[in-house]
Amino acid sequence: MYTLNVTNNYAYPVKTSQGQEIPPNGGTLSLTRLGSLYMNIPGNGDINFIDLGSEKLPDYPMPNQTWGVLVRVHTQEAYYRYEGGGELSLTIDKYGSTTLTSTNGDMITVQLPELTIKQE
Repeated sequence: MYTLNVTNNYAYPVKTSQGQEIPPNGGTLSLTRLGSLYMNIPGNGDINFIDLGSEKLPDYPMPNQTWGVLVRVHTQEAYYRYEGGGELSLTIDKYGSTTLTSTNGDMITVQLPELTIKQE
């Protein structure tokens, strides 16, 4: 389980899949003991936080901490791993762009396919 702190500097409220709403223009929300969750940023789309538990992403031996979260936004992904209680901070700027940081654990950029087509 990890904590996600969100600051919304955007002109619109941001809604989570758990029903919370982060007010615009400086609103904040702290989600504790979090598993998987997504948020909708109006006009920009969803940001998805996928709780991996102890599962590791194939082809990514690092970071190597016990617990993990995969963060997906359109075609950009972040792979976050931590020990104990993880902590992520998401800041949404006035244009709806996002910045993700952590004070506990390691985070790297990864690339995963959005869609794979297999011919039978």
